Amino acid sequence: MPDVLPLYTIVLAAGKGRRMRNRYMHKVCFDVAGMPTIVRALDTFNRLGVTQNVVVVGDMAGQVVETVGERFSNVVFAYQAQALGTGDAARCGLQALAPVADDARVLVVAGDKIIDSGMLARLVQAFDTAQADLQILVTPAVLGGESAGRILLDAQHRPVGIAEVADIRLRACRAAVYDYLQSLAEPILPRAALQAIVAQHASRPGVLDAMLEGVAVDEAPEGDSAGWIDRDEALQALERLPRTFEIPGTPEVIAPLQALESELRNESVYLVRKGALAYGLQHMDVNNAQGEQYLTDAIGAILSARSDTGRRFTAGYVATTNAHDVMSYNNPEELLRITDYFQGRSQQSLSDLRARLGAESCRTVQQWLDLFPAEGRLRPEVAAALAANYGDDPQLIAERRQAYRETLLRFGQEFGNARHAIIVRSPGRINIMGRHIDYQGGRCNLMAVNQEVIMVVSPRDDDHIEIRNVRSDLFPDASISLGRLVSQLNWDDWLSCVNSVELERHLRQSAGRWSLYVEAAMLRMQMAFRDRVLQGMDVVAQGNIPVAAGMSSSSALVVCTAEAATALHGLEVTPSQFVNFCGEGEWFVGTRGGSADHAAMKYGAKGTINHVTFHEFELLEQIPFPDTHRMVVCNSFMQAQKAAGARQAFNSRVASYALGVELVRMRFPQYAPLVRFVRDIDTDTLRVPPERIYEVLLELPESMTAQQVRQIFSTHASWQTLAPHFAHVAAERVYPVRGVMWFGIAECARARAAAGCLKARDMAALGQLMQISHDGERCFRVQDDLQAVPFATDISDARLRSAIDDLRSGDPVRVARAQLQQQPGAYRCSIREIDALVDIAGRTPGVLGAQIAGAGLGGCAMVLVESAAVNHLSERLQQLFYTPLGLPHGVIVCLPSAGSCLLRIDA
Repeated sequence: MPDVLPLYTIVLAAGKGRRMRNRYMHKVCFDVAGMPTIVRALDTFNRLGVTQNVVVVGDMAGQVVETVGERFSNVVFAYQAQALGTGDAARCGLQALAPVADDARVLVVAGDKIIDSGMLARLVQAFDTAQADLQILVTPAVLGGESAGRILLDAQHRPVGIAEVADIRLRACRAAVYDYLQSLAEPILPRAALQAIVAQHASRPGVLDAMLEGVAVDEAPEGDSAGWIDRDEALQALERLPRTFEIPGTPEVIAPLQALESELRNESVYLVRKGALAYGLQHMDVNNAQGEQYLTDAIGAILSARSDTGRRFTAGYVATTNAHDVMSYNNPEELLRITDYFQGRSQQSLSDLRARLGAESCRTVQQWLDLFPAEGRLRPEVAAALAANYGDDPQLIAERRQAYRETLLRFGQEFGNARHAIIVRSPGRINIMGRHIDYQGGRCNLMAVNQEVIMVVSPRDDDHIEIRNVRSDLFPDASISLGRLVSQLNWDDWLSCVNSVELERHLRQSAGRWSLYVEAAMLRMQMAFRDRVLQGMDVVAQGNIPVAAGMSSSSALVVCTAEAATALHGLEVTPSQFVNFCGEGEWFVGTRGGSADHAAMKYGAKGTINHVTFHEFELLEQIPFPDTHRMVVCNSFMQAQKAAGARQAFNSRVASYALGVELVRMRFPQYAPLVRFVRDIDTDTLRVPPERIYEVLLELPESMTAQQVRQIFSTHASWQTLAPHFAHVAAERVYPVRGVMWFGIAECARARAAAGCLKARDMAALGQLMQISHDGERCFRVQDDLQAVPFATDISDARLRSAIDDLRSGDPVRVARAQLQQQPGAYRCSIREIDALVDIAGRTPGVLGAQIAGAGLGGCAMVLVESAAVNHLSERLQQLFYTPLGLPHGVIVCLPSAGSCLLRIDA
């Protein structure tokens, strides 16, 4: 036949693709290196000179049509109304080619196939050269495809059929049962004996019932619930069912095991005459394991068709020569690997990595150890690098030197000193002012401190992350398969992932595991760089940030991991993107905080405070912290394990913010366009006098239950925002809306004022703001003898009206005390021990102010103290708090240190 006959395609794009774990995107619409898969496929087909492409759509048809759009003038769409299988989908596509001549060439292919254009050209050439009716694209078994259908061949190596793996196993099961029955001499047998045989071959229920349809089951003896059956009746039933694969036109058969071991795998790509395709679709049936209309059954009908002279249709196959001739994907991990191939971005070789990072950052573990000897003076280059991060304090430098050496030694013990590795570090942080408001767009005043996490990291060739810690007694070893995680989770987008039931299940199984924070960082970076396959790494970590103490040891793990991933993969990430990725990454463990911790760690600078804002993130200024004062962190040793248990109270405050914002938008529609976050409920944003803010707070209830929230908002447009917080919690759960909102609005004002205090070096005013802020957290007032009295700030209507009266009084004293930054609100995430530390410190000479550090529910207090009074403060806390409670000394002097980085030593 002449090769000028027109070429058409039927592209099957009607299925659901459930294993992609994305409810919002059709499988064929995923991007591969910047181009949707189906668009890439149609481009390839058109380069072959296709006259017309027929795209069969069904599930999410509109998205497929929109993706293909108007890019191609030769595309028509056929609709498969019911998901009856690939054979039915091909029939729908063929109907769109009704006017086309029967000798036209039709390429039938799934829409998620990515086929090399040269491979397709070979297929067309073989078809035309052989003047064939059918050419099947196959892959040799040595190249993989274990789950693909098998090509059945006759003695002349011609294709005679296609067997799906499920059908092969079903026929093998029937054959095993049949052979067993024939081997028996007894006329009857227990049905349970056959059940045992079936269980070895088939996992689907009902297989034995289908085999023995019509066979009577006699009443079972006592103790045998399965019953007894007649051997001959069972044999007759099985003789009616196929147990092998016939070779049409011959008495020969192919046994199931022989079929399973076929040397050729079906790629489900067929070039076929239109008339032959029509014949096959007319003669397919549903006699298969899945009960669907397989396209392979239609191809099988073409292969088995006979005429008076022999085979009715001429058929052959063309084999691929490498794994990239035909690619397809069934889950996000496989999609990432295909994308990685197209962009040519597989993991850099070690030499490339060293060339990119430089010898100052990537060297063998032994070479690193030589730079951190156990004794003696450090080389000048090493001393300079440490001083750049930590300052000139000899005691601190000696401590960090030992920490680096211990971590390197542990890595060498675990993975070998010959491995090339990088070292990354991330400081802990304290937030001097601006607590709980970063994710509400507020400002923060952040100090990166000299307590830190360091990691020694070496790249791997696979997707495994092996995690070790110097303190393995506290932090057990962990192993992560990044690809497996990706394939198990909802991969629509990051918010869908962190809200998914799959992640909820994963967190339940992994509650409290420190490696979750490594997973969080890697998965968020992988989501951000979907066109890359992030490889695994071997990691040894060490940290001296108090755990669950409000200094963000967990966030430091996230930041350190993200620094390692960025360096090893050469990811192009701006600092602000890095901060956002890390903040969002920590949502993975179940919290819904912001990015303040991560911003402090990334933007930290020796001797300075970072004044930053969020949504959108911006480093507003870096303000020197005076040497005359110190920030001292006092550990309560009361831990709040957010990943394991205590996050409900924390998340209830986050939910109260979300609820409060939506209530303001609902009850003050004139402000709705201006209010996105708590920070927007502000005199400047709303262009209102201060008393108006209190009038807004008067409209908020002091508390609401989840049931009340659902009753008000479940049919409201804002429910999409509130549902993640309120849809699946107990109806009686209470949310302290007004107190939380009052705290947040006032804290936004305090955070702005604190920067002014620092610039003016007015440390007394800064200390006063700290005390007010803590009153919004406190639950007790505590004496030096640790006697405590419950405390709650007044958030009543009367208190709000009093503040309004003060503002309108004209009395400077009353007006000053009614300013927003002077109002504590009621966030109430402190505990008795933290309140004790704050109050004991506050009564110490030289202390200007104290407050809780971090998210609360445990952790530390933060104290602003004159440098000369640090020792007295430490002694007083030891005497009045740590000794009476039987706790170790927990006072830590924090120095502003450099931000997270890849360690570079030019030596």
